Amino acid sequence: MRSPSNRLTSAVFAVLTLTATLMFGTPASAADTAGVKVDTAKSRPAKVASARFAAEGRAAGLDAGQARALQGEVNLYLAKYGKAARQVSFNTIALKGADIHVAVPGEAHPRGIAGTYCAYKWFCAYEYEYQNGSDIHMYDCGVTWYIPWFTTGSWVNNQTPGTRPLLTFTDGSTWRMPGAYAQQLSGVGWSPVSSIVPC
Repeated sequence: MRSPSNRLTSAVFAVLTLTATLMFGTPASAADTAGVKVDTAKSRPAKVASARFAAEGRAAGLDAGQARALQGEVNLYLAKYGKAARQVSFNTIALKGADIHVAVPGEAHPRGIAGTYCAYKWFCAYEYEYQNGSDIHMYDCGVTWYIPWFTTGSWVNNQTPGTRPLLTFTDGSTWRMPGAYAQQLSGVGWSPVSSIVPC
């Protein structure tokens, strides 16, 4: 049986331990330290991807300034689309059922992409008129994609014959677009457009 003085000492020690924990948190354990090492290792794939994208840009003829400007544009799209977007090449972002091809600022078309080509069964929206600038090529039905531009652009509907995309404006109104094959190569004001469901 403990003496009263031992009980008092144990109680004081417990209070001091609790106070220290509340003030400073629990000490790092070996497991905590191991966790930090694992988190550091997780950043390696991002570094590898970044190096690969840089190499792809050089192979496409980009100088260092163009590569930085292009990656800046890519980063803006990634920020706008959030978790739905993933960079898969130096100038391409994958979405669910769509791809964004990003042009080097000041260039007419994304490098390595046939600027005026919209594949069969796809709906293609372009940042600028006459299929210029960056583009979003949509190929999955039933997926709604936000339009990020405030420019005057263009679009091509090269889906199966008669397929009609649904365009939604920022005021909530909608427009059932012309059935494939159809296109509007100039005068498309993207500012009032919220999103498009290709089919």
